[in-house]
Amino acid sequence: MSICASVLIVAEVGKQVGWGHVARAQLLKSLLAPHMAVSVKVVNREHWDSPSLKVEFALDHIVDADIVFLDGLTLRQETDCYVRAPIKVSLSYISDMNEFVDHVIAPALNGMDSPSHFITDLSAMLCNNPSVNMPLHSESTIEQSKNKLIGVCMGGGDADGVAPAIVSALAERGLEAFTYPAPSSYRLSLCEFLHRKLKSKELQPFPYSILSDCRAVICQGGLSAVEFALMGMPTVIRRRTDFSDAYHFLYAQGCAMPSKVNTIPAIIDSVESVIQDSSLRHRMSKTGKALDARLDETFWLSLVNRLMRK
Repeated sequence: MSICASVLIVAEVGKQVGWGHVARAQLLKSLLAPHMAVSVKVVNREHWDSPSLKVEFALDHIVDADIVFLDGLTLRQETDCYVRAPIKVSLSYISDMNEFVDHVIAPALNGMDSPSHFITDLSAMLCNNPSVNMPLHSESTIEQSKNKLIGVCMGGGDADGVAPAIVSALAERGLEAFTYPAPSSYRLSLCEFLHRKLKSKELQPFPYSILSDCRAVICQGGLSAVEFALMGMPTVIRRRTDFSDAYHFLYAQGCAMPSKVNTIPAIIDSVESVIQDSSLRHRMSKTGKALDARLDETFWLSLVNRLMRK
């Protein structure tokens, strides 16, 4: 039997922290809202271009809840000032809140040593799943796709601004890039993104279906790498020092390949090794799609019920 609870979800957004925390907050809200009262607040590290969005969603006043889910990198100040919740759960494995919360939900660290209050089961993965609203990418589609079309997905913020350099490096190797999000003149603004994620009532399609014709994709890692794996897309993950340990299970299981070092030539070398090996692409695609069996949306409702009973 479910226990009635009030849940607050706080997401951090901005160029240096990316946009994915807000997307994940809305996914969690969609899972919990049919069963309990759920509100979302946003800590925006950029400007609120929309006064109405700021009024409705900015975490700038005290909010009471039974449980707060915190999804961001530096949320301690805002949490101490504005959040009144006896139970705190972090959704980021590198948050400054992690030593002060009851649990850290960190499936990104699956298979790795972690503190006792970290939950690293893959069933706790909170991400878009292509099997919900698009056909899964098949190995045959990979083989029929354009031989030299490579997806480049550096996230909504592209905090390091590396996408243009990667596109140029691909061209120098005779490879064609398909950039998502689109080049700057056509990219979604942060305000447009927030409005779409926080206010839209329409079912949003799987975000990476537009890349389904690519031979392989280069991404930053994080949840996008999991989502690419689920659609059966061979993926090369740009190795970054501060994120190098996370999502190691993707490499261990063969869903994705990391670049050997954090340089653009190393990234392109890895891409070439993938697109030149059809058996490797087949294995990466098959293993990635198999992750679907590990995800469990009921994890979140069970977690809330368990925490409320403590």
